[in-house]
Amino acid sequence: MPAALRILSLCAALVALGCASRPIGDVKLERGSAGRALNDLAVAQKGAAAVAVISTDVGRGLAFVVDPDGYLITNRHVIEDADHIEDVTFPALRPQRSFAAVRIVYIDPSRDLALIKLDVDAPLPSLSLATVGSAPIEDYLKAKDHVLLLARAGEGEGESKEQPGFVARTGSVRELAVYNPAVGPGAFFGLSQAVRRGQSGGPVLDRYGRVVGVVSWTWKHRVGGYAIPIAEAAQMLSELPSMTTPAEQSARAAERARGFLKALDGGDLEIARRMMSPTYSRKIRQRTMTTIAEQLPGDGRAAVQQFVAALEDIVDSEPDGAEELPFSKVQDVVLRTGTRGFMEALGVEGALSKEQVISFFFEFAQAYVGARYFAESDPDDAMNAAMMRLQTVDAARTFAFAEATGRFKRGDRLVVERLEIVPGAYAPHAVVTLRNGDAEGRQPTTLVMQMRLEWGDWYVAELQTAGG
Repeated sequence: MPAALRILSLCAALVALGCASRPIGDVKLERGSAGRALNDLAVAQKGAAAVAVISTDVGRGLAFVVDPDGYLITNRHVIEDADHIEDVTFPALRPQRSFAAVRIVYIDPSRDLALIKLDVDAPLPSLSLATVGSAPIEDYLKAKDHVLLLARAGEGEGESKEQPGFVARTGSVRELAVYNPAVGPGAFFGLSQAVRRGQSGGPVLDRYGRVVGVVSWTWKHRVGGYAIPIAEAAQMLSELPSMTTPAEQSARAAERARGFLKALDGGDLEIARRMMSPTYSRKIRQRTMTTIAEQLPGDGRAAVQQFVAALEDIVDSEPDGAEELPFSKVQDVVLRTGTRGFMEALGVEGALSKEQVISFFFEFAQAYVGARYFAESDPDDAMNAAMMRLQTVDAARTFAFAEATGRFKRGDRLVVERLEIVPGAYAPHAVVTLRNGDAEGRQPTTLVMQMRLEWGDWYVAELQTAGG
């Protein structure tokens, strides 16, 4: 057989086995073969070479290479709340490689996923995926399938902190569909292996060495952990907006602005909240928390103690073994924090809007009651959990969203009238003029919405009344 025909035959055979690549924008994903199972050592060695440790100013997590040119997938929560990424290191490579030049390409606003890019001067070892499309999980994974996780050596119990590289933990798939809206949409799959802090963002590898999932979360007092199906990561990559030209940036900004207004108009407040700018949200959160913290050494302490006591009453009144958070009871207590009497007792009347106060205590209460209710934490640990929650970008978005929506009037039907992209020193921003075009004879409402280009997409920052 001529050489050219042999090469064509080999390519056809590889495609039939599932070894095919798929470019999604600049990222080229490789779909691995299910033709030959590997032993655990081979899977671990192959996987470890492509797994990196992400160190940030707030913690550590894992990521894995999906494109040799330096593209890695990790969890959103590994990098979302950090002010900066300190470095990305590959402990299993010899010599070890470490990168300080890291770019956040995209953070998924709903899934617990993110894509980062390293500035590499040579190809990195990469991992193939079980699917490079939006396939159902049953197409590449079954309950009780053998899977392998990697953990940084020295971070488990009884392991030396001087150990280099990774340790492999073998186990199986416990269940294919577990839902936890607090972490993200869609179904997660359960793992028999214990998942510890620091493993977030790492790959779940099947017996063929392919990535079938991304380690995401664990449930206290339950054995094992949970992962995002790898098809969700492929779907995330397919949704990356292209903004290489000013025209593409402008079109995407207009699309996002209209999407924000549509979400508000349709009552999809969670979608709208996730479209708030991370940078701006942190700024609003800091202002709100500083204003409240200034009152705690004085009269404000009694108001907070009263609020926590009301939450404790809710926890004490619930029957043992209850499966759901008593949200309606918590909500009633939270809404009372927006009353004039409570705000005066707290010492923030005139300094903060009621929406800002409610947003603070809403985030605090959700975390506090959740820790007391599900994790069986004592009050001190629940208080720590609540304070940690307030430091997250997700909580900060609640603060910013409360401030932004305070600008809207009931019945407003705002539309995008004009959009201008303004170049910036670090990134452009968009100025969007909104106008109420209703036919009720009222004075038209005009708002100016600022948008920031962050994490690979446009996000809503502040809303201002035109001319005010």
